[in-house]
Amino acid sequence: MKKRYVFLLIFLLTGMVMFFSNPKEQTHRDAVSKEIMSALSEEKDQIEQKGNLAGVMMNNLNDDVFKLMVTPMVKNAVIREDYVVFSLTRLKLGAIDRRVGIGLFGKVFIAPQVKTTIKDNIQQYFK
Repeated sequence: MKKRYVFLLIFLLTGMVMFFSNPKEQTHRDAVSKEIMSALSEEKDQIEQKGNLAGVMMNNLNDDVFKLMVTPMVKNAVIREDYVVFSLTRLKLGAIDRRVGIGLFGKVFIAPQVKTTIKDNIQQYFK
């Protein structure tokens, strides 16, 4: 009988911790923004190394410029779906509407496919 109460107590405490540490919408936006900025920076470095016209153009773009481009888009495109003890990150860009992350225990985890997709799109553009 005591095992049942211990299990119930642990279950309830875990649920309370998850409820109070469920990330807010801004945390979801910051996580998506961080992934996009990271992908842009990595692709910028690769394009600059090629030494072509695109590399010269990208040379003038720094992280501040990327942030100015990414922040308004992320503000309008990222939506938090709240499920009380956890939340999902939705990225809505025009007709594309995808769940790209999950928020648990105060952290937001973004799927690695987001970064890969961004890099693939940039590479296609600069071919």
